[in-house]
Amino acid sequence: MHVIDLSHIIQTGMPVYPGDEKANIRRTHFVNRDGFAQTSLTLNSHAGTHVDIAAHVYADAPGLDSLGPDNFTGWGAVVDLTGLDKPFIDQADLARLGDIEALDFAILRTGHDQHWKTDRYFKDYPTLTETACRYLGGLQLKGIGLDTPSPDPVESTDLKAHKVLLDYGLAVVENLCNLDQLPSENFIFCCLPLRIRDGEASPVRAVGITF
Repeated sequence: MHVIDLSHIIQTGMPVYPGDEKANIRRTHFVNRDGFAQTSLTLNSHAGTHVDIAAHVYADAPGLDSLGPDNFTGWGAVVDLTGLDKPFIDQADLARLGDIEALDFAILRTGHDQHWKTDRYFKDYPTLTETACRYLGGLQLKGIGLDTPSPDPVESTDLKAHKVLLDYGLAVVENLCNLDQLPSENFIFCCLPLRIRDGEASPVRAVGITF
């Protein structure tokens, strides 16, 4: 078994979505001084590599405390979109997913994670069309994964892609990395969130597991 880490490091000064509260990771107790170490974490639920669920955009949707670990674990396949020459991902770009049996998570690799910690990360990344979102929803998936900040543009106020995907009950995992280390399919994708009461999102330690 080989486990591939697909998560960015959580640290003070890490990139956060424009307008979100900055992350502050502060050591409050030290082994040499206090006999033990302890750290205070101040960050919003959408910081770093994280998962969104339907409660992010739908007030009557269940929170993370109502969903089990099985919602966030399953068979994955990667769609290589690194050669994409347009600013959006459409249904035709995802066609190979329709031929894969026992698929739970569609992982969309654009290569945009190379811009993490740069001003470009929250700009010029490919977003999902409504048609693409409905296609993904029709595949009976548990979720999708992105190496970008969002399926919607940063300037979006209606979050159309989010709403379609989440309306189908898909988990949306954002800010993944190292997707080039995954095989094209036949791996386990896991993105377990914290069990937050009424939570709409949570940082995750996303991994790919090959056998």
